Amino acid sequence: MKTAEVKTTGTVNKAINNIATNKTDAIGNGQKVNNLPISTAFNDKKDEPNVETPGTSAPHREQPKAEEAKPQAEPSKKELKEQLKEQQERKLADTVKVVEALSKKIAQKNKLQNTIGNLDSFTIAQNDDKDDMASDSRFQRCELVISDDNGNEFVTKNPFIIAYVAHEVKELCIEKLKEVEASIIIAL
Repeated sequence: MKTAEVKTTGTVNKAINNIATNKTDAIGNGQKVNNLPISTAFNDKKDEPNVETPGTSAPHREQPKAEEAKPQAEPSKKELKEQLKEQQERKLADTVKVVEALSKKIAQKNKLQNTIGNLDSFTIAQNDDKDDMASDSRFQRCELVISDDNGNEFVTKNPFIIAYVAHEVKELCIEKLKEVEASIIIAL
């Protein structure tokens, strides 16, 4: 790129000097070049937003860098310690919740195993007493009582119904036991 040398007269140099040193004319408060006032109308254009007209491209504007616009201070050691403490408390609370859920599931598993064991021992005792009888008559001297909180009761001595109920209750307990045992996992 070539640069051209421009010859200036003393008047132009004087006007440029006046602008550079912010000297004002005695007649007005504004600056003058060649006895013409210098317009300050364009000085505030930097602060105004650029308005685009359709069909024209927007003037190039430098975007402030994210680092300059929002300086992020590094957290202090005290803040880091507090954050670490909060994370540990959350982890502890989550662990306690998991342990409580597992404890409930283990208690449920133990109750189901006890129920199955009780039904098995009851059925075995009935079979020992009635070796010579048919399978539905082995519960001949048994009684099935179902009662609610209001004192209402259902009572039967029918050995067929008692055998069927004992079998179904045992099967239900075995199925539920499998579900509970499958859900007992440690997930942290």
